[in-house]
Amino acid sequence: MKALALDLGASGGKILSGSYDGRKLQVREIHRFINEPVERDSHLLWDFQFIYSNLLDGLRKAASEKIDSFGVDSFSNDYGLLDETGKIISPVYMYRDRRTEGMLEWLDQRIPPRDLFTRTGCQRARFNTLVQLAAQTRSSDHDLLKRAGCFLFVPDLLNYFLCGEKAAEYTIASVSQAYNRHEGCWDPVILDALEIPAGIFPEVIPPASTLGEASPHVCAQTGMGPFFIRTVGHHDTASAVAAVPDPGGNFAYISSGTWSLMGVETAEMITTERTFLGNFANEGGVGGRNRFLKNIMGLWLLQEVRRQVEDSGKAPGYEEMNAEAEKALPFRSIINPDDPLFFERGDMVGRIQSRCREWKQPVPETVGELTRCILESLALAYRATLQELEEITGIAVSSIHIIGGGARSTLLNRFAASAMDRPVSAGPLEAAAVGNLCAQFLAAGEMKDLSEARQAVRASFDIREFLPEKASSWDDAFERFLLIKNAVI
Repeated sequence: MKALALDLGASGGKILSGSYDGRKLQVREIHRFINEPVERDSHLLWDFQFIYSNLLDGLRKAASEKIDSFGVDSFSNDYGLLDETGKIISPVYMYRDRRTEGMLEWLDQRIPPRDLFTRTGCQRARFNTLVQLAAQTRSSDHDLLKRAGCFLFVPDLLNYFLCGEKAAEYTIASVSQAYNRHEGCWDPVILDALEIPAGIFPEVIPPASTLGEASPHVCAQTGMGPFFIRTVGHHDTASAVAAVPDPGGNFAYISSGTWSLMGVETAEMITTERTFLGNFANEGGVGGRNRFLKNIMGLWLLQEVRRQVEDSGKAPGYEEMNAEAEKALPFRSIINPDDPLFFERGDMVGRIQSRCREWKQPVPETVGELTRCILESLALAYRATLQELEEITGIAVSSIHIIGGGARSTLLNRFAASAMDRPVSAGPLEAAAVGNLCAQFLAAGEMKDLSEARQAVRASFDIREFLPEKASSWDDAFERFLLIKNAVI
């Protein structure tokens, strides 16, 4: 059996093919493309037609490989609306679009935040699907919700165009803030409070399921033979965590990319007062696990600094930025990566510098100083989150697994190990795509369970190990970080 995985991120997409011989995975890249939001009428949107066109290009390139199965994972929360004929009638907004500005406060007036957390287990976040839908009810295109026949998340929308089946996969539904995991349904109380039509939401089905067969039209367009469309962890973090390599013991994971999602696996949701006040999230996982985690702003800050420097004509690569950071003085400037000031696209360099001035710290000027500030601050944010995870769950974490594209950053991996005083395992780099493939093998009966999948990942990929270096030198920096994190500016 050969499977094909599309891993769609907020900066790019990639299509990988994979096979499994009972012990090891063989994975090969088929197609890669840049995926960035486009600005239209002062809104950030995804070019859905461009994404789908690249999906078809990937299928064409894979046609000679006789693929049996296809699955897609992506960033969460963003969606499209179909009319009764199956035509897209709404733009696919990007989760950083400004239409959600101020919507959390409006939402609070209609549903008590504590009640919303108890019902869904979801964190309070401006990018949540529910917040986007609330924004749409108050926007100029609010009538689209009334005209819609079906709501679909981005990966579910792609699957619909491949096979004609309308369904929402469980892991991505679980992070929407509109799905009640206790009752296993779209929450009528929440939807009614916001006047969102409940009838547009499709059936929710589990990951590692067979959704349908690719349409004859798609096969003719791409030169592919018949193949199945299978659900995976449609939320890319769910797929990435499924690819944590045979951890053993008590581990925490960091799915490192545009966001850093740091958490542990638990048997059940945790919706205590402390988790609510700490803004932790409960998210569905492949294999029935609960992913208890916190969102940390992640490498978005570095991506935006690079984009800004690139616009000025210098265009450094990430390896060059890390090399310059190594030369910069340690702990010179510290920020809180989750500062709301850093959420939107814009003058990231200026925003970081302004926060450092406010805290009477040296202002980072060079690429190296900015990069070191970001990476050290991320490592300190990981340490703070680890402490909270251990205290809330009672789990004594023995090791950290960093998965995803951010695992490429040797410097961040070193900083993370030292800041948390824990060994760090980094890899696989394409964790979401690998977990996506594993879910397809689970659906087809090629793998028996998640444990077998993780053992196969461990056997198949180069996993780098990092040990703490001078961990005690991070203690003073951590105290400074906590002062900044807990202050209101």
